[in-house]
Amino acid sequence: MEEYDVVVVGAGPGGSMAAFTAAGLGLETVFLERGRKPGDKNSSGCGLGQRWWRDFPEIMGELPGLPSYRKVEMVVINLVDEDNRLRMRSGTTGSDLDATRWPHGMEGASVYRSCLDPFLAKRATDEGAELRTATLASDVIMDDGRVAGIVTDAGERIGAKVVIAADGAMSTMARASGMRNRWGAGCTLVPQLDFGCDEGKLDDVIGNAEWCWFGPFYGAYQVNFREGFHLGAGQWLRRDWDTRPVDMLKRVMAIPAFQAMTRAVDARPREYQAHLLPWMEKPAKSFSAGLMLVGDAAGFPCPLEGEGVWHACTSGRIAAETAAYAIRKGDFSERTLSEYERRWRASSLGLEHEFGREFVELWDNSAFDPEKMGRQIQLLLELSMLNPFSICFDWGDAHMECLNMHLSHFLDMLPEFGEFGGRYIKPFARGISPGNVRRMLCMMKPRLPALRRLSDERYLWLLARFSRSLRPYLEGREGE
Repeated sequence: MEEYDVVVVGAGPGGSMAAFTAAGLGLETVFLERGRKPGDKNSSGCGLGQRWWRDFPEIMGELPGLPSYRKVEMVVINLVDEDNRLRMRSGTTGSDLDATRWPHGMEGASVYRSCLDPFLAKRATDEGAELRTATLASDVIMDDGRVAGIVTDAGERIGAKVVIAADGAMSTMARASGMRNRWGAGCTLVPQLDFGCDEGKLDDVIGNAEWCWFGPFYGAYQVNFREGFHLGAGQWLRRDWDTRPVDMLKRVMAIPAFQAMTRAVDARPREYQAHLLPWMEKPAKSFSAGLMLVGDAAGFPCPLEGEGVWHACTSGRIAAETAAYAIRKGDFSERTLSEYERRWRASSLGLEHEFGREFVELWDNSAFDPEKMGRQIQLLLELSMLNPFSICFDWGDAHMECLNMHLSHFLDMLPEFGEFGGRYIKPFARGISPGNVRRMLCMMKPRLPALRRLSDERYLWLLARFSRSLRPYLEGREGE
């Protein structure tokens, strides 16, 4: 039986990053890919956000050389009503703050996985990791309650001091080791349709942007690449729904504004795909004796928008660093590998899931519920009419009359959504930093005649004394 320091199961982004990191730390590493090559059997593509510049700048610097790369600097939101009319198109482009946070501002990237996965795997092999393709890990080797290697479908046994499982949502390694059976409630089924199109026309019509479509249907995302794009949607498997996965996409494709866009870029369908995506309130248990799970195998995709490639690479790197720590100690017990969970919880990956339950409940009662989303679109449209730009171009009457009509209509609609806001929006208030809460409260003080003469310190002390909900923000947190 062959023996390695680390066996990584899976050569997707998480597996390749784990192999790259382990090899770079001097560990004898092999990583396995069930396909003929990395990227052979993946969903079509992904978007990589700005934090890649912070955490993996060397990767972002090389991505423009990949054939499917498209620079991304904004997300365009398309709101559609019950009559299939495009009612609002709004872009999120960042602010000057983003330019000061890092040199690349809001710059991200879109790339097909068929390009990204081989690129990341090559980085790992260049670092010294051994890649074996067309190799399916079908079981684990157990030694006194510890995972001590893997067994391939061909019967080959490969021993390891530590196994890192990056084998996707269905994770054979997690099930074979007894860590879990199936996801159950926390998994979504994601259908996608990939389109080819004219690169120059996509530049003219789409530019450096991703698109989303929201309305009385399952919310959909449109990830745009150099000469193509894919349209995706999804729904939790725990829901009772009788919609065929492909019909989620057909509903969006029936929107005239979507059809106009496809005509403008000469789009043509190329491939239909469907895959499982863990969309979890919180990750599953991520380690046992001799084994760590990364990426989709651990349920790490973001609970807000379901993006999982950064999460896979981040967890893969942390898992490999933890493997090196365990090997130095010569201890591969569950207690030692619990260091993996401690590390990822203390990282940006852990912070991502602090509001996991709130994010999931918000989506469950909006974009993943077509009936509720249909009503919420009307509230969003009316709210949009209260901004100065909309009022300026509402010429139906005198401008202040128009403002009052929209405000009155908005207030009429609010009671219906009061419970929604209280249950699904208000919980995010706990994420506002104590420092920002104090600043906002102090900005209100001049409008309170009885209190405006107090010092800020005395004013905040009084608020803490008489408001239980504000007390955690105002007591004993001067340095935050």
